[in-house]
Amino acid sequence: MSEALCDLIPESEYAERVATLRHSLAAAGHDAALLWGRGGGSVDRCADVRYLTGFYPVFPTIRDVPGVWSDRGLSGLLVTDSEVVLFSDDPDAQHAAFGLTSSVFRSEVNDRTLTGDVLEALRRRPELKNIVIVAADAMSGNHARELLEDEHVGGLTLTWNETLLEEQRLHKSENEVQIMRRAARVAEAALEAGFAASSPGVREADVVGAMIQQVSSHEAAFANAFVYTTPLNGEGEDNRLPTHSARPLQAGDVFTIDITGTYAGYFFDVARSWVVGALPTPEQQHAYDVAKDTVDAIVAEMQPGAQLGEASKKGSELLRAAGVDPNSGEFPARGHGLGLAFEKPWVRDETELVLEPGMVISIEQFVTLNGVGATYERNILVGENGPEDLVAIRDFWAASLEQESN
Repeated sequence: MSEALCDLIPESEYAERVATLRHSLAAAGHDAALLWGRGGGSVDRCADVRYLTGFYPVFPTIRDVPGVWSDRGLSGLLVTDSEVVLFSDDPDAQHAAFGLTSSVFRSEVNDRTLTGDVLEALRRRPELKNIVIVAADAMSGNHARELLEDEHVGGLTLTWNETLLEEQRLHKSENEVQIMRRAARVAEAALEAGFAASSPGVREADVVGAMIQQVSSHEAAFANAFVYTTPLNGEGEDNRLPTHSARPLQAGDVFTIDITGTYAGYFFDVARSWVVGALPTPEQQHAYDVAKDTVDAIVAEMQPGAQLGEASKKGSELLRAAGVDPNSGEFPARGHGLGLAFEKPWVRDETELVLEPGMVISIEQFVTLNGVGATYERNILVGENGPEDLVAIRDFWAASLEQESN
């Protein structure tokens, strides 16, 4: 782990996180927690292991080849009242993590597996009877089968809890907030580059490329760029494979992008729309206004002590008034938590979560009206005095208006 990244979150904070987890385990009557982590990419399922130890399995997750390697890019973590044991295929794991009492790693050519190492560790600790398994969605079917078919595990009480650490991760420390502000600044630089690159005749792929270059130059990891261009005449079509195309932009297109990535493991996720090389039509302006007004109305209600669902309802009311079903679309929510993953809370009208300082929530809305698609998204920190943008990324729609008016 590089010195710069080590400095971002001190070892003492990792120790506090483990202590908080142990308190939760004791309160629930659990002897231990067994966590799984899947890494090897810019978007992964390693948040809980990384949150407690800072460890990240960098090798890509690939198919097992018996007798050669197994569980590449995967890790496990056993947390008891006195131990923090990391299981991985990384011989340097002990030096790439904080707070470990021991590290069990597989190396060289053999038939060992991650699950096998975990089972052996459990058998050597017969005092562990009641175990909660966290982040099982990072497991493969083979992992689950091996665990559940094991005779020793058959005598244990297993509880499956996907949100145990996610609940703890809801409240960001000041160190985490500072990292997420840096992440948001990466998003800002990327969107500025994309806006500057977009003009009639430029390919969508080149606009996205300008953004990716900025992400990389800021020592961040690019994850996704979801592009949805609505032509001036014709229906928009999102690009599934890949997420951007070689289509040249045309004057009057509404260019929409949702860009995500990580800085030091923490996510940015920002979406914006703008009109390319022309003033917007009334239909384009209306779609954008509905998207932006929905997001801004929700953010205005995100005061400490407010119920998130009540804030969400403000946005849903605006959508219904515009003839948009809030539950339609591929993401039927007004946003989501942000941190080491896209995480709890999910911003829906029925969400009962009471907002508290230190929560980071991305509020977003994509709207399609009269064949025009437009979006707006803000990464919001709930502060002591109310909501604030991690970085106040500018309104590129307004910037394109000013540009064309001049």
